[in-house]
Amino acid sequence: MYRCQICNVVAPAGTSAERVVLKTRAAEYPSRPKAQHHRVGRKMKYSDDPGGAGYEIAKEALACPACAAEHREKALEEDSDEL
Repeated sequence: MYRCQICNVVAPAGTSAERVVLKTRAAEYPSRPKAQHHRVGRKMKYSDDPGGAGYEIAKEALACPACAAEHREKALEEDSDEL
């Protein structure tokens, strides 16, 4: 049993919970020289972490299957409107 964080209703026992992404934000990570290390034989080998840019989750909620499906449909409509 859990409380859906979207509709605020207690879900019955045995109902699976789904995590729903509510907000995302742009993120950029700088490159890091010699950040990754791994062993080759007896020696340690170091390699660079290239960094990068993308999006990360800023806020998420635990939702019941009905609210999660509704949220997915709204997200698809918003994505199609942007194109």
